[in-house]
Amino acid sequence: MQILTLQNVKKEFGDTLLFDKVSFLINDNDRVALIGPNGNGKTTLLKMIIGEEEITSGEIIFAKGAKFGYLSQEVIKDVNHTLYQEIESVFTPLMIKEKELSELEQKLSNDPNNQTLIDEYGKKQTEFSLLGGYDYHYQINMMLSKFGFHKEDLTRVLSSFSGGERTKAAFVKLLLIKPDLLILDEPTNHLDIATIEWLETYLKSYRGALLFVSHDRYFIDALANKIVEIDNHAAEVYKGNYSFYVEEKKIRYQNMLNAYNNQQREIAKLKRFIEFYKPKPRFVSRAKDREKKLEHMKILDKPYENKNKLKLNFHGESLANKEIIKVDDVTIGYDQPLIEHINFSLFGQNKIAIMGSNGCGKTTLLEAIVSLKHILQGEIRYLRQINIGYIKQHQVDLNPDLTVAEELLKDFPSLGEKGVYNHLGKFNFDYEDANKKIGFLSGGEKMRVVLAKIILENYDVLLLDEPTNHLDMVTRQALTLALKDYQGSIIFVSHDRYFVDELATHILYIDHHKPYFMEGNYLDFKEKEASLFSLSDELEDEKKPVIKAKVVSDKPKSKRSPLKLEELINKTEAEIKKVEEDLFKEENYMDYHKSQALEKKLDALKADLAKLEEEYLS
Repeated sequence: MQILTLQNVKKEFGDTLLFDKVSFLINDNDRVALIGPNGNGKTTLLKMIIGEEEITSGEIIFAKGAKFGYLSQEVIKDVNHTLYQEIESVFTPLMIKEKELSELEQKLSNDPNNQTLIDEYGKKQTEFSLLGGYDYHYQINMMLSKFGFHKEDLTRVLSSFSGGERTKAAFVKLLLIKPDLLILDEPTNHLDIATIEWLETYLKSYRGALLFVSHDRYFIDALANKIVEIDNHAAEVYKGNYSFYVEEKKIRYQNMLNAYNNQQREIAKLKRFIEFYKPKPRFVSRAKDREKKLEHMKILDKPYENKNKLKLNFHGESLANKEIIKVDDVTIGYDQPLIEHINFSLFGQNKIAIMGSNGCGKTTLLEAIVSLKHILQGEIRYLRQINIGYIKQHQVDLNPDLTVAEELLKDFPSLGEKGVYNHLGKFNFDYEDANKKIGFLSGGEKMRVVLAKIILENYDVLLLDEPTNHLDMVTRQALTLALKDYQGSIIFVSHDRYFVDELATHILYIDHHKPYFMEGNYLDFKEKEASLFSLSDELEDEKKPVIKAKVVSDKPKSKRSPLKLEELINKTEAEIKKVEEDLFKEENYMDYHKSQALEKKLDALKADLAKLEEEYLS
């Protein structure tokens, strides 16, 4: 069933065309990623779909009765509610039914043999159960836990939360509402790695359709079955994920270029024929035939190729294989420790990614390395003279009252005005953009200004805190390539798994105040994650029992009687029920690692059960 249809949608701001002839369909269960360079209208298109922005021309049609949900803080209806009250309001109809059941229970306690009450209670209880009445509290707590909220947050008034925290609360509420079409604009912003990966898994099984804007390549690849690219004022639809889009785009461009070149050769051939034969009386009619053919030919435009114009080149001394910074048994924090017993060394050309949940101390660790502050124990030593460049996540050190060109000229007067404009051109700032005041720039544009400045310095070590935030795909790719070629060393915080995989030589992962340091990128870390954590747990508490699911061998079992198989099936079913009950316990669903371990155990047990049943029926 079609949920949403866009037909020849056009958007203009005054005389400026944003896009034209945008047409695509979203069916139920579609996962549509809206991509394209910053400033090409992706967010504007989303706002047109939800009715917050006017359409210049064309049609946007929702299926009759279809409901959409758009992620914004407006999803929160009352900031005077506690977090739990606001999220619980999603289930108001169930709460009314729950109250009715409670009232019936009270009546039955006073009149236990009243058959009418018994029948009514049975009917309402069945309806309540089918609607999920006995697990909606679990759903609320599980969702809030996955998005990083703690038990003490549940009773906090929403007005006391930060903007990012309210956005996450709105996200939880929206996911629990379960609209027919879920519309998300940069849904992975403000989320840590664990939450992003959990969200991917959740959205894969989401029963409605999904339309989302994202610059997270792995997130798009994991979810999308359709890509809509807005670029050069037009939209192209690709039926597949991001990896498919990358290859298909190359094929389409080459096919269009071949068709264009073939037509240009045909046009040139016709023109030569006309020019040569038209003056000759005997061949005038033939020449006129060629003229008619040329007049009626539908001329193809030369295909547009969005080449990566960003050519970044960071300068820095390599100091290859030389130890530069040593972090020796360091504990960092404020009143209380954030990360304890950190040990690692930074060598020349190392690129260390610091990862972990929000609030675990990643930014504080960067600040400790650059300023030697927030150190509660241990020592951070610089083993040689180095020049450090530091890009902060939220504190961009730019003057909002200066233009982009003035900002660069202030710090690099030797470039001269012409040199500044030429340099900014490498970062996709044309003359008009270079003369915009910084206060009017987007987050991505400000980051490009910071990169334009830092690239002019000769830093031996770069400390980067979420450098890809707000950057589009083109800029992210250019930055990734530049940093890969950078001869200096890098310590960086990032939740962008593709960026980490392309760049990192080492991972420092923070979990529950503990650091885990290993060589490799994020994929390497994921392969070793379970063993890293379990090894740490064993060292901390050797007596702690390890929960392991029974594994049924893939090899066929011989001579197991039906009675024995029935016994094994019943036992496995009981174990499954026990694990499902454990998942509903607060101490488990409020702890990410416990819930993950139980979910893995549940999957293993279900696989065992399927094999046992297959053997029983064979």
